Amino acid sequence: MPVRNTALAMAVLAASATASAATPTPTPLALDQPVRGEITSADTINWRDGSRSELYAMRLDEGQGVRFEVGGPLQAQLTLFRDGDLVQASGDARDAASLAIRAPRAGRYVLAVSGRDASAYGPFTLTATAMQVYGGDALEVGSTITDWAQGPRTIPLRIAEDGVYRIRMASDDFDTVLSLEGNGISLRSDDAEGSNSMLTMPLAAGSYTLLASGFQDTMGGQYELSVAAHALPAGVEPAADGELVPGRDISALYQGQPVRYSLRVDGRRLLRLDLRSSEIDPALRLEGNGVSLEDDDSGEMLDARITTVLQPGDYTVHSSAFDSGAGVYTLSAALSEVPADAGGGPLQVGQARTARLMSGATDRYSFSIPRAGSHLVEMSSEDGVDSLLRLFRDGEEVAMDDDSGGGLDARIEQALQPGDYTLEASSAVGGEGGRYRIGVRRR
Repeated sequence: MPVRNTALAMAVLAASATASAATPTPTPLALDQPVRGEITSADTINWRDGSRSELYAMRLDEGQGVRFEVGGPLQAQLTLFRDGDLVQASGDARDAASLAIRAPRAGRYVLAVSGRDASAYGPFTLTATAMQVYGGDALEVGSTITDWAQGPRTIPLRIAEDGVYRIRMASDDFDTVLSLEGNGISLRSDDAEGSNSMLTMPLAAGSYTLLASGFQDTMGGQYELSVAAHALPAGVEPAADGELVPGRDISALYQGQPVRYSLRVDGRRLLRLDLRSSEIDPALRLEGNGVSLEDDDSGEMLDARITTVLQPGDYTVHSSAFDSGAGVYTLSAALSEVPADAGGGPLQVGQARTARLMSGATDRYSFSIPRAGSHLVEMSSEDGVDSLLRLFRDGEEVAMDDDSGGGLDARIEQALQPGDYTLEASSAVGGEGGRYRIGVRRR
């Protein structure tokens, strides 16, 4: 449970203990019978943080699953107690507050609906609905289960007919990981919708196995698992190799296998590639004409982005998922004129130059070594760019450095043989840009 949730729960408990005489009798709450309330200055105050609460009571059987949800203008927090002991508190989502519980034992439970902080007032609607609790049977389409686990849980899945399905695992208590095996399919989802997991995939009728787990197999607490038939957005087809045309987005359903797109560049251009998705953790790779660039999280949230200057030629864009997941993604490419002060291009040994690193870009330089010897390759920035250098020869990486130049500057000291080299200059922090100085000199 998040630290703030625990603190607020303790505040509610402390308020009830210190002002027991003034604490109102909890209002009875029943399944599927919404009740309306309002947090005002007349409600019980939690002296620790100044928020206010209204209390509701419900009897639950051992193992019974119930979801409590608050809607309306109130920014709410839900806290559940039994015999004065804290059972569970809701997460920190800024929208409707909800809390799902599988009763650890039979008895009377008290739910506190609180303002999220001392300034939170307003009307709300509280609803309690029954939840299907996992009892060991096969999970079927249309089912939602809630479960508590301290370790990975294997759950059978039965699909009655061919179709596209969405399987979702969510938890406020730990970072979920969901795997699917069966009928030639092996998929794994780690990050979708934040720290939740999601697989959207065409499945043939048959039996499958789900593995509900957590990051690094660490899990402890409650999670929800649901399976539902899913209609893909208009125009979305299963991902397949094809051509990527700049200015024309591709939306496709990724199915666990990398997809390749050809990209034609007619002149020296600045390229920006974006792979966006809320269902998979996107990963991008760009190859061709001596270019080999990869990215995972340089875009928004977990999205992937590659920005670089390209010479004319044919390239290949590889779209995939960092976690072998499955879901809808959108891929786009944009080509534009190269700014006059952008980095990249020929570099003369012994002649340093100043350039501008565009946000999220990788600048590529070429230079030649006429005779063998020890050389220094240096990159520094007064704009605070966390410099990163990678040195290649014949497509093989020779050396890489981040901070050996002091502070955030990069320096490679290397014995180089005669020949042609490629130098990539970028930021060790995704999305960062600014002016920098770069050079190669013989020691």
